Amino acid sequence: MLLRDFLNDRYAVLHNLKPRTVEIFGHSIDRLRDFLGREPELADFDDLTIGKFLRWRAVTPHRGRICAAASVAKDKAHLVSLWNAAARKRLVEVFPDLPRGIVRVPHRSPSAYTVEEISRMVQQARRRSGLIGPCPAPWFWTTLLMSNWYTGERIGSHLETRWEQVDPARRTITFLSEHRKGLGRTITRQVTPQLASMLQAGRRASDDLVWPWTDHRAANSIYQRIRYICRSAGVKPRGFHAIRKAAGSYLKAAGGDATEFLTHKDSKTTRDHYLDPKIVGEASALDFLPPLDFG
Repeated sequence: MLLRDFLNDRYAVLHNLKPRTVEIFGHSIDRLRDFLGREPELADFDDLTIGKFLRWRAVTPHRGRICAAASVAKDKAHLVSLWNAAARKRLVEVFPDLPRGIVRVPHRSPSAYTVEEISRMVQQARRRSGLIGPCPAPWFWTTLLMSNWYTGERIGSHLETRWEQVDPARRTITFLSEHRKGLGRTITRQVTPQLASMLQAGRRASDDLVWPWTDHRAANSIYQRIRYICRSAGVKPRGFHAIRKAAGSYLKAAGGDATEFLTHKDSKTTRDHYLDPKIVGEASALDFLPPLDFG
């Protein structure tokens, strides 16, 4: 069986994967295909074969550059998940037994936008022209960026939000469990009167998407567009997720509970992957150690 068929016909169905997740898994299969020179099969799940692939992936340029160690680790995680699922169904004979250190990912401090940078992005968004579906582009981008900032919610959940989940009178947006990463709990987030008023001005039918993005071609994806807005605003592009990191970092710096706000299961995830030390500050041992007495 082709690995891609296993992903699409069995793994994605049994694990209720979203289309975007299936697409990301498919990228890992694409890279394995490039390594093998043919479409991967379940029979290719062998420690030596996958180990060689990961070493090749770490040193072989793709689209003109060497990929980050984190990307290699993601490929490994995807393939191991598929391999384990195939082994449990007895479609392959052995389970994966790759050494834990076969891919080493250096830990880097989280990098978020600053509030000044997000403000410049919103200002640039207000200068957009044209339509995105039925929405004026300035309205679409301005409200989307502001909602990302004030709610701290992921872009995927935003793109699934419908008008029936928006209550301008109460100034709230509700993000449903079925649209959130990992089917996390349904949450309701407060927004500012300014954003609530802007949302009310663009309101459509209750079952319409608030931010309908239908053009998913690589050259015109929403991720490409946010990069364009960042560059136009003189901001280094870091994607939508850096807005979520910024919201959590500023909330933490002000004394709030960033782990609860971001709905993480543990504070380690928040600390290691979301809180930008430039915003929250870094504790120094000098803040706690008593001074030496030189007499």
